[in-house]
Amino acid sequence: MQWYVYLLTVAATGAFGWFAIEFLGRPIRKFFELRRLVRYQILLANVPAPQARETCVTSEQIKRYDIDLKNSREAQRILRDLGARMLAFGESETAACIAIKPFGFDPSIAGHNLIGLSNSLDRYGTDRAAFRKDVEAALRFKS
Repeated sequence: MQWYVYLLTVAATGAFGWFAIEFLGRPIRKFFELRRLVRYQILLANVPAPQARETCVTSEQIKRYDIDLKNSREAQRILRDLGARMLAFGESETAACIAIKPFGFDPSIAGHNLIGLSNSLDRYGTDRAAFRKDVEAALRFKS
């Protein structure tokens, strides 16, 4: 074969490799950074649900209620934001989602469950644990 065929083959292979890394590599790295942030915030957002306001009779209980409510609302805001970002990733980065799905990662399910977790964060119940477990399963966190 002629030398220019080898040159074109090497150049085409290099261009294809660069394209594949840019097309899939960056979104996959972005997913793992977002996954790491979700893990950090889930561990940080393990806040107690506020006591029912009607049962607060002393000023200390009312202050504790206000602090718990503030912490709960902040955790809800953060988890909702992360859920929306995960859903947006799942909808906009289709190729990256197809590439990571065989490894057990599902950003869309994680996003829906993060939003569900944020909605159930201000009350006790089995929903809270179920949403958290589903997020951990969708992002393959170790318990």
